[in-house]
Order: sequence, then C-alpha cells, then structure tokens
Amino acid sequence: MLTQAWTKLRPHKLQSRLWRTSQRFVAVAAGRGSGKTELARRRLIRFLPVRKAWPNPLYFYAGPTYGQSKRVAWQPLKALMPPEWVASISESEMVIKTIFGSELHVVGMDKPQRIEGVQWDGGVIDESSDVKPGAFDLSVRPALSHRNGWCWRIGVPKRHGVGALEFRGLFDQDTGWDNYQWPSRDILTSEEIEDAKKMMDAKDFAEQYEASWVRAGGAAFHAFDPVKHVRPCPYRDDKQIIVGSDFNVNPMAWVLMHPVSGGLEVFDEIWTRDTNTASTLDTLYSRYPDHKSGWNFMGDATGRARKTAATRSDYIIIKQDERFSGNVHYPKANPSVKDRLASCNSLFHHDRVHIDSSCRNLIMDLEFRALDGTGHPDDSGDQGHITDAFGYVVHGLFPVRYVTQGDISLSLVGA
Repeated sequence: MLTQAWTKLRPHKLQSRLWRTSQRFVAVAAGRGSGKTELARRRLIRFLPVRKAWPNPLYFYAGPTYGQSKRVAWQPLKALMPPEWVASISESEMVIKTIFGSELHVVGMDKPQRIEGVQWDGGVIDESSDVKPGAFDLSVRPALSHRNGWCWRIGVPKRHGVGALEFRGLFDQDTGWDNYQWPSRDILTSEEIEDAKKMMDAKDFAEQYEASWVRAGGAAFHAFDPVKHVRPCPYRDDKQIIVGSDFNVNPMAWVLMHPVSGGLEVFDEIWTRDTNTASTLDTLYSRYPDHKSGWNFMGDATGRARKTAATRSDYIIIKQDERFSGNVHYPKANPSVKDRLASCNSLFHHDRVHIDSSCRNLIMDLEFRALDGTGHPDDSGDQGHITDAFGYVVHGLFPVRYVTQGDISLSLVGA
C-alpha cells in the first residue's frame, strides 16, 4: 500500500534515493508541495512493523508547536496506517499503538521536554526553520542514543525563522548530517510553478519554491567573501590570543583570533548553550592550557554589569582568573551597530582578516546575517551573537573614522 501511494507523488531520482537511505541523520530542505513531509510521514509508518531487540519501538513526528503538529500530521498519519496494524489510538495524547508493540507519537517542539525521558527508535522534525535552536542537541539527540535512533530534519529553507540559522548549518560539510535539497518543480506541475512565480516576490519564490537559501534584506557583512576570506588559520603559540565575547547564556559565543600584519586571523570559536562565563573560561583553558604569549579579552559592554549564573559580573570573572595573563578590555558602552558593521566590512574589503573553515558558526553568521529596511540587523534565534563578538574586537582594534569629500561621507578602517 505504501509503495503504491508513494508512486502517486511522481518521485524523481533524488527523492527515491532519500526513501532508501540508511543514513542515521538526514536534513532535507525542499520547496512547498515538494513531497518532503509526505515522504517523511510514510517513512515513520514504514518502520512501525520492523522488529527490534526490545518489545516497544518508539517513533515520533514533531513540528515547531503542538498545535501545528496536530494540524499537519495527526490526521494524515492515521489515514496512512493500515487498519489491521492498529491496536489502539489515543486522540487526546496523539499516540498510535500497533499490534507489533511499536508506537507512533505526535509531539510539539515548543516543549521539547516531551521528547525527553524515553529512548526513541526514530523520528521526524518538520518545519525545522521554526524550531527553537538548541532543542535538538539538548532534548532530541540524547533521547536517540541508547537505541541508535534515526532522525530526519525537514523544512523550507526560510530566511525568517527562529531556527533558520541552525537548520542552514546542517547543510555544511562535516556536520554529520546527510543532506538533500530539491525544488518544488520536481513534484508540482509547471503551470502551478509559473502561477506562483507571477504572484510572489522574487525572494519569497526562491525560498518557498526553489528551496534556495536567501539572505533576508541586505547583507550585513556585504564585503565578506567566503572564497576570499576563509582559509587555513592555525593556532600559533607565538602570537597573543584575542578573545571576542558576546555575553549571552544561550548561546555563549566567543571568537578566538591572532593579530597578524595589520589584521586578524580567526582560528577558533566557542559556541555553547545554557552556560556561564566561568564555565566558558574552563572550556577555553581546556583547549589552550599551555598558551604563553598572552591574552586579550574584548567584548560586550553589558558584560561589565550583567550577571550570569555567577555572582560577579562577567568581565571581573575573567580579570580575576589567574590562568589567563593579559588584558581585559570592555567599553563602558557598545559602539553603534553602524560603526561596528562598517569596521568589519572595511577590514574585509581591504583583505585584512581571514577565518579558519572550522569556525562554522561565525562563517554562517557572516554569510546570512541581514539588515532590515531601516539598516538594523534583522536577527532571529541564534543570529548575531557570534558576529557581535567578532565585531567588538574589530571595532576596538580597527575603528572606522569618517571623512567628508564634498557631499560624500566616507568610512575608513583604522590603522
């Protein structure tokens, strides 16, 4: 029955390969109406009769919220279930129990603790661009460990969405996720595609139907070019380590760089969740316990007064940590966003900063952080924290100065 129903979707080669995949973690970014959700629902049903070494295999479908999961998946999943497989159905809890002993649960990621407490054999997280960042790592991934469970994360590659940046990161190399991407035209008719194209904004169409990663608004770091500015930048024991920090509990984002030839080389980043300054310092020391060439901490002015889980302000915690000999520079007030972005773009324009490819969070934020119609960052979810940490250092060491030539105001990077 499942094979016949799936054939009606007219799958192309890529979708057929996805249907047969044995990869444990899979990310799918595909256009509206492209069959991704239908394929994922059928995969869940397909696994229910598979025998395991334990008597109660557990599977889940999850959307960004409980209500959205119920609206999108509950009725279609029940309709897909062969009646002879069903032992019982709980409408209130949205659980299907089968004669094989397996269960299928429909849950919402607005309360990811619903995933916790049991071990799952597999699951699907839909509309991943709208799922709270960190929910998978903290709640879902541990619940897949004991049974070697699988997970698909699927959705449209949105530019607006609380989890858009995290979802985009699954498509980078070396993340451990197998990824698939296809446009709506692989499934929908050409007439439907052309009609949508005529009615929609070009960026909306590219995102929703072409499954393209589109920047929202103008690029905040328009001078950044990953081809030009991403290259090997190794840690060097003979150079001072400059640490740029953004004091945010979730995530805490720090950027590590060396001063070189009138510029900077970024060689590492720290990106941790639900933490505090003292714990992040422990992480930093564990990576570079033998560094002898000094440290220079620069960052967010709010670190002067804001309290984390510790009892002292963040910059005092750093200053009093005897493991790090060097300077602690935190301004009384943060520079304006305009000046900070101008400093970064000037440094990129003059090719005076390079970033190691291992700094995935920084590179992705530089690529996709965007400006709204007023020229301010259009941030959501995790966006902005790590480029703020980077920008505090750049502006502190290479501030822009403005000169006027006729009626034109120019920004020049500092020496």
